[in-house]
Amino acid sequence: MAVPSDFEFAWFYGHFAVQCVRADGRAWEDMVSNAMQARHGGDFIQVDAAGRGDKGCDGYVNGLMLACYGATSPSDAYVRAKIESDYTKAAAHWSDVMKTWAFVHNNANGLPTMAAQAMASMKTAGHPHLIEHWPPQVLWDNVYADLDRAKLSRLLGAPASDRPAGMSYIAECVKLLSRSRLIADVGETLPVPLEKMEYNKFGSSIIKLITETKNHTHHVRYYFKHATPGEQYQVSENLRMRYDGFRATSSSADEVFLRLCDSLAKEAFGDELSDDIEQQRSAALLVVTHFFESCLLFETPDEVRLRAAAV
Repeated sequence: MAVPSDFEFAWFYGHFAVQCVRADGRAWEDMVSNAMQARHGGDFIQVDAAGRGDKGCDGYVNGLMLACYGATSPSDAYVRAKIESDYTKAAAHWSDVMKTWAFVHNNANGLPTMAAQAMASMKTAGHPHLIEHWPPQVLWDNVYADLDRAKLSRLLGAPASDRPAGMSYIAECVKLLSRSRLIADVGETLPVPLEKMEYNKFGSSIIKLITETKNHTHHVRYYFKHATPGEQYQVSENLRMRYDGFRATSSSADEVFLRLCDSLAKEAFGDELSDDIEQQRSAALLVVTHFFESCLLFETPDEVRLRAAAV
């Protein structure tokens, strides 16, 4: 069983967090069920909600009953009612095999106030079953964190390599972004300051990806040093347009960063079944990180911008 490296764990967790935010309804149930099947194999029982419904059960394994709720904009009153009704149905129909009932939701920021109160009340109400609350962080700790590298790759996609991509892969990413040739004098990139990552409110997993990847961005700088004059400028302009588009439809800087990397890799190299997927994703990660370092992507604190201009 191959254990992911710390870099790969950061990549997997970043994509897991983004998928949680964007999954709702049946997509969230499928995400949880697929992870539980990867973790527990045939011991996990998925219940088909077709016909007469699932009777409050979205999955069962070894006495643990899951109730899944995924929503991008949850209603406080609705979530509270769902928590109470799902447990009531599960207790009525599954009580003889249920030891623990877990409410699994996709909001990493927590439950709305009324729903949180309902969950707290249920935990202290003396129910015959253990009541658990699973936000995404708990789902990760209880299920994903125990999976090997191959299973995480199947669930979340193959990770980028923690080694620098070959120059040919970097060139493919640049080629995709370079639509025309402009003549411009682009200087050396500047070291990315830690306060820029904090300013954009990146999570720890994305900070780790950027911090480790920037140790290899000299390969991208080497490419541009020998590229056609103006190529770096044109690539940066096109990448900035992509950034603006993702920023308008994403919920966090983490999501924007990963969508930039993933879209670049997919459009430059195509199908994920390639044997070189790790190198391809590494190349996209290197290119995006290079332009993050250059203060051309994401927001930059005023003091950092002034310091960069004075260099």
